[in-house]
Parts: sequence; structure tokens; C-alpha cells
Amino acid sequence: MALDLEEQEQVDELKALWKKYGNYITRGVIAFFVLYGLYQGWGYYQTKQSLAASELYQSIVVLDEKNTKEIMQKSQNLIDDFGGTPYAGRAAILFAKASYLEGLKDKAKEKLEWASSHAKGSATESIALIQLGQILVEEKKYEEALKKANNVDNEGYLGLSNDLKGDILNAMGKKEEAKKAYQEALKRFGPKDPYARFTQEKLESLGV
Repeated sequence: MALDLEEQEQVDELKALWKKYGNYITRGVIAFFVLYGLYQGWGYYQTKQSLAASELYQSIVVLDEKNTKEIMQKSQNLIDDFGGTPYAGRAAILFAKASYLEGLKDKAKEKLEWASSHAKGSATESIALIQLGQILVEEKKYEEALKKANNVDNEGYLGLSNDLKGDILNAMGKKEEAKKAYQEALKRFGPKDPYARFTQEKLESLGV
């Protein structure tokens, strides 16, 4: 069927536009599909990495904690190979615990420092900070330990961080401040939290 004058003009305009911009449009479409393919490929790679890290992490968790050398070796492998996954920070904490049991406090602190700054979740970061603070208290590095405790911002760990603050302040001879920290810890702990009893005992030992 023959086109009327108006339709023919529209077709001619489209032809002219395609002649002028057709190459750009084609390139844009190709670029879109290339980028989409890369995005899909990256998502697949990320999922594959996460699954592999999860399997390795589970193989560490089931080990007897006395098997410190294997825990350290596997944890380091996970950190090296899957450092971008959430399991790396958790593996660093397991490494730290194993190295602490081996008497290697410096290695433990190194891994906890790494976990506190590289962890993908605030819970893992908070655990690392609290455990690091506890080691620093043992070393009588109270100011450093207090900084670690103050950096904990995960709601679920504020009870433990305040309990740690109480220990630090008590060791520094700041009894009144220690009482306040323990009292804050008790507010943060739930009524059935097993840690609450120990915090209460520490608070009572200060004369409350």
C-alpha cells in the first residue's frame, strides 16, 4: 500500500536519522549487552567465591580448637583466597584465637586488627575489637584497649564493650567510672544473657 505524503516524510526523516546516528546507536546497544554480560559474569563470580569461602569456613569451624596449626593454616588460606568475602573477617578471628592459644599474642593482635578494619559486617568488626581490647588489657595497655572498646558500634555487642570498659577503668583505678560502665553493660544485656551475671558480680565487688 502506497504511503501518503505525511507518512513518507516520517520514513524519510527516520532514514536520515539512522544514516546520521545509526552507528552510534548500534555501538550503544552492543556496549549495553557487553556491560550486562560483564555484570552477570561478575555476579556469578561473586556467588562462586562466596560459596567456596563458606565451605572452607565450615571446614575450619568443625575442627577441634586444640588443632591450632590446621586452624591457622586454613584460616590464612581463606583470608588470602577469599579476602573480599564476609568469611575472611571471621576466619581472621578464628586464626587469632588459635594463635593466642599457641601463645602467639602478636599474631593474634595482628589478625584482630585486620578483622576490625576489613570485616564486611559490623558484628565481626565488633567481636574483633572486643577481643583485641581484652588482649591489650592483659598487656596493661589500658588507653589502647579503651579506644578499641569505644569503637564498638554494633548494638548487639554494646553490652560486652561496656563490660570491657568497666574492666579497663577498674584496672586503671577509676572505680566510679568502672561502676557506670558495668551498669551500662547490664542495661544492654538481656535478662537471660549469661554474661550479665558476671558483670553483676564485678559491679558488686566495687561496693554497689
